[in-house]
Amino acid sequence: MPVGKDLIKQNFRVVVMGTAGVGKSSIISKFMHDKFTESHKETIEELHRHRMRFESVSVEIDILDTSGSHQFPAMRKLAIATGDAFLLVFSANNPESFETVKQLRDEIREQKQKGQYSIVVVANKTDLDDDDSHSHAVTDSVVCMDWEEKFVTTSAKTGDNIDTVFQALEDKIRERITLEEKRLTFIRRISMPVMRIAKSEKAAPGLFKSKSRTHSMEN
Repeated sequence: MPVGKDLIKQNFRVVVMGTAGVGKSSIISKFMHDKFTESHKETIEELHRHRMRFESVSVEIDILDTSGSHQFPAMRKLAIATGDAFLLVFSANNPESFETVKQLRDEIREQKQKGQYSIVVVANKTDLDDDDSHSHAVTDSVVCMDWEEKFVTTSAKTGDNIDTVFQALEDKIRERITLEEKRLTFIRRISMPVMRIAKSEKAAPGLFKSKSRTHSMEN
């Protein structure tokens, strides 16, 4: 079986989560189409596709826009189970929406093993905020220092820092790909001696008879 770039995961799912009305769909629309709509339309679930290229590896990014309603716990659980990275969005002018982000992070940590996911926390609607820099500093401290996650303030309306959000995701995906390449390189290196031993066993079965019997018992 080949061991190399063909085995590196080439599809990642980014799940955008947060309570209703924080601008999840607007962030995606601004990033993918450079469009912003003032009117709010409740989302049940929408899937968008984006392609990124990291050196010689082309990666498809599925961006899943989830419902902000608590009426669909099964869908939320499935979204977390299938997600590789998560944008947890709250509104900068609604502190209560950050409580939902905390709950979502807890759910992700319960369902996913450490190292299997990435999180970027987004404070959206900074254009409506009263420039409460102290509040932002506290949130930044919680997210970056206590949670050890990336924190970005944005405005989907003005486009402020929208590219920064997805650049942060891109950096995290790049890290995952780099780690996977290192892991596959390590597997390739330790596999080569095993293959040589296997050939030697075939050439001189008497020398490795007892070892072969042990292998068959283990299998």
